[in-house]
Amino acid sequence: MTLFTKYKHPLPSGWTGCTYLTMTESQQPRTPSPVPDAKSFHKDGAEGIENSHMAQKPEDVDVASFMREHLTPRPAGKNHVVPHSQYRRDIQKIKSAKTEALLYAPACALLNKVSKRIYYTYTKAGNALDHADPVLFLDHHTGPPVAPGLHLRDKPDIVGVFGIKKSMAGFFNKKTISYTGVPYHCIITTGEFKPEENERAGQAVSYACQHATSRLDMPGVYALFANVEGYRIIWFDASGVVKSPFVDWDQLALLEGYIRSIYIPPNNHHLWDPTISSPVILPDAMGKGSKAHWTITYNGEEYNDCNPFFIPHAWGRRTTVFMYEGDDHDFAVIKDAYRDDARRFEEATLIKDIHSNGIFPGVVRLLDSGNVNAKDDSAIVTARPADLDNNVIHRTKKRLIMGSRGSKLYEAKSVKDILKAVYDVLEVHRALLKRRRFLHRDLSMHNVLIYPEHSKRTTEGKEFISDPPEFIDEILGESNDYDDRCRALLIDADNSASLKSELMANIATTEDIHKELALRTGTPRYIARSVASGRLLSGTRSTKDFKPMPSLKDEAKEMYVRAYGQDTYDSYEDTSERCHGGVASSWDPEDIPFIHRPDHDVESVFWLLSAVFILAKPLGKSDEPTPLFVQAWKRIQDHSIAATDYDDDRTALLDNDISRWKKVLHPDLASLAPLMFNLGDHVRPEYALLDPRPHPDHLHEAFRRLILEHIISMGDTDIALEPGISRRVASDSPAGQVRLPRPPTDLKRKADGEVPAEGHVRKSKRSRIPHPLSDGVLSAHLHDSAYVWYLED
Repeated sequence: MTLFTKYKHPLPSGWTGCTYLTMTESQQPRTPSPVPDAKSFHKDGAEGIENSHMAQKPEDVDVASFMREHLTPRPAGKNHVVPHSQYRRDIQKIKSAKTEALLYAPACALLNKVSKRIYYTYTKAGNALDHADPVLFLDHHTGPPVAPGLHLRDKPDIVGVFGIKKSMAGFFNKKTISYTGVPYHCIITTGEFKPEENERAGQAVSYACQHATSRLDMPGVYALFANVEGYRIIWFDASGVVKSPFVDWDQLALLEGYIRSIYIPPNNHHLWDPTISSPVILPDAMGKGSKAHWTITYNGEEYNDCNPFFIPHAWGRRTTVFMYEGDDHDFAVIKDAYRDDARRFEEATLIKDIHSNGIFPGVVRLLDSGNVNAKDDSAIVTARPADLDNNVIHRTKKRLIMGSRGSKLYEAKSVKDILKAVYDVLEVHRALLKRRRFLHRDLSMHNVLIYPEHSKRTTEGKEFISDPPEFIDEILGESNDYDDRCRALLIDADNSASLKSELMANIATTEDIHKELALRTGTPRYIARSVASGRLLSGTRSTKDFKPMPSLKDEAKEMYVRAYGQDTYDSYEDTSERCHGGVASSWDPEDIPFIHRPDHDVESVFWLLSAVFILAKPLGKSDEPTPLFVQAWKRIQDHSIAATDYDDDRTALLDNDISRWKKVLHPDLASLAPLMFNLGDHVRPEYALLDPRPHPDHLHEAFRRLILEHIISMGDTDIALEPGISRRVASDSPAGQVRLPRPPTDLKRKADGEVPAEGHVRKSKRSRIPHPLSDGVLSAHLHDSAYVWYLED
């Protein structure tokens, strides 16, 4: 392909006045919740970065408030008044139950009587209901519901479905006189019963959360907790959990309101997303079990058999990603998320701006986006209004339909493929910084993809930008099959920032801007050290151990100059007294406000490369883990974002010399040790202590030179890798190597397995999933007022 070869990368003379970009929103550390075996689109991410875990803390409200705010009121008229005498016998059986097991039958009988009466009252009055059948409550305590592809093990004691007993006969077990194996996608509500002395509803809350992860067409769910003394009702949506008080069985108004609300939900309590239809259960692509595939309709387009390859954590943004495979390379990646209405930037707006002057190479391409609407065309939102004092976040359901996908770096087939992709993504990142005033702020395993693909619809009637970056294959004089010449794909702008004034919503004053730029975000394993701590690096000699910009020689310099020009090369060169354009100052780091700078994103790329190369296993080679290898990996694996002062254990990797890097890497990858050592040398210091400040892209430039030099030194040789297979990490793993199911991690159709998403909070000490780089943790923003400093003018 010759696309773009006629264009030249512009000189860096336009950097004057370019503002360092940073954060978007004030958020808190997060606590993980139970998560299914689900694969990740990105953020790691996040799934991306989630919102405050404080919003997930269950809220207890009084009965009157719960009924007023979260339940449908009883309609006027005597037909809707239920004579409680009809239920006296069932209530007595519940109260006299000697064991938990004896609660299920009378409880189901009571619930079904109330449900039937409400259903027939509504239908006789001519009320239009969303479903033709009544809500039927079933005793399901003997086994978990079936969740195709999710491997959930929760066992709610009671489940509610739309139907009649005859339609559910296939799930009835005559031996246990109960139902078993009802599919989760048929369940509309769950109930949990406990012994007399147990009034806690934690398990019922957990079941409600898991219910939401399996019912991708249900933005919110109701649940029931009960014992012999009484019950409470639970409402759950993306803003968190609300619980009613525990009330006696004789007080049935709350129970009636619960069931009535399933038939006709109250305002802003969205039980159904009408754009997602009931699923079809299909065999997965690996022939292991089955999986629910959904049909999504949006803006007149119908996407059939959408495979949900990223299933969300229940809390927070609840990002869900589907893959649609059309005909003739017409695929779509559909991303649903509940966006905090108070956020500064919206992902779709940022992506549209990036491509506003033509297709921007190396960046995910958007096909459609907007709110997801309910039946009445109002936006699907969370029930509770924003309440910052009580950490309640109001969210709106958003949808992005994208025409780009790729594989994660640990799925790479060779070392050279990784280095080329990283080279290209850094060129994309620096071009976005200069030309769009855009900073990604979360370069992680799930957001930097290799082997990109783009749907044919992304180029219909569109042109590429006229001045694309110069990518690695053009510099080397090699060809590739990518329509934009870029070997990498940058995705997930959930947590990105732009300082274009027209995109800076809700930023009214200079003080607001300062606050924005002082906040922190990132993925723990890959976040820059000072971003993780919220302050400049200090306290070690290496803080001011600046190294001069790497100089190129011979073929590497010749190729560089041919691609970028001598002026570009010279503009970054250092004199004998300077490093990265400056000299070490005597400034106290404590006196300089922290901001998220472009070089912080480049540092994230270093940690990303470190993780990939430390775990990389050359094709067909044996491996015996060494103590240094295990220690190095643990430093990355166990890193967490700190809410207070802390020592970053990953810094030890920056102190590795070449010989130590050789012992950390697989023996057949020892040739990478000098590169990792040199990259670490340039990552180590605190560049805010240079006087004058360096170019905003100074660290991009250092990485560009070092990686280009190494690729050229490899010549025609390469090192083949085992895609998706890591070196042995756990000592208790006999083989230590598990082939990773490919598509959900690599956004391709090759297979269908599930792996939890790596994300953005403190993770557990032990990985529970096949590949160490697909670890299941959540995402987190950190914001503590003690660490918010303002930028100097």
